[in-house]
Amino acid sequence: MDFPDEATVLTHGFRFRPNWWTPRVSTECGGFLAELPALDRGYHRINRADLLGAPTVGLPQALVGGYVWGTGSSAFLVGRRARVFRDNEETRIANCLQSVSGQLRRGNTADAYESMLRGRANNLKHLGPSFFTKFLYAADADGAQPGRALILDQFVAVALKDLDGWDISCTGPWGPATYERWIEHAHGIAAGAGVRADAVEMAYFNHGRGLTGHRVRPVDSV
Repeated sequence: MDFPDEATVLTHGFRFRPNWWTPRVSTECGGFLAELPALDRGYHRINRADLLGAPTVGLPQALVGGYVWGTGSSAFLVGRRARVFRDNEETRIANCLQSVSGQLRRGNTADAYESMLRGRANNLKHLGPSFFTKFLYAADADGAQPGRALILDQFVAVALKDLDGWDISCTGPWGPATYERWIEHAHGIAAGAGVRADAVEMAYFNHGRGLTGHRVRPVDSV
């Protein structure tokens, strides 16, 4: 497998319009979106570097950033995905994300993941692994460098099944043991290949996305 270089990883991004999101999230959480690089016709661009830098603005902003980055130019999905910010109180969102961030700082990556699953202490309504691992990835980063947490979504799962023969659901949910196995696997490959761990994740994402042709159903809250 070919792995992208650092510049390619950090510029991995998508076009979006801030006004798709700003009516659906608070000004405090979504105001930074209009400050991202502007393109034409009201579009802006968000990339991995922006996502990794979002926690310096705030943890709720990092969650918003993960949703915007993960949704990209698919405007028809915005209303569905913004339900997280409509149906959870801002205080609860902030408190849950702060608790998860504390677990990450203590090196408890799998525990942080588990705490956000349905029925667990830091679960937020409508927020499932495909998107909360984007938050974990951002919140665990050290500047532009990834930490231990990585993204696990449907396209990564498809690639793990195809490339490595994993018995894994393509649409989730994925238990904490599966997440721990994935990050161990990705970091091991990264160390052997001399690349960033998120370069491995991006390569798996691209492989899975190419196999499905975008046919895997959207996953939000599984």
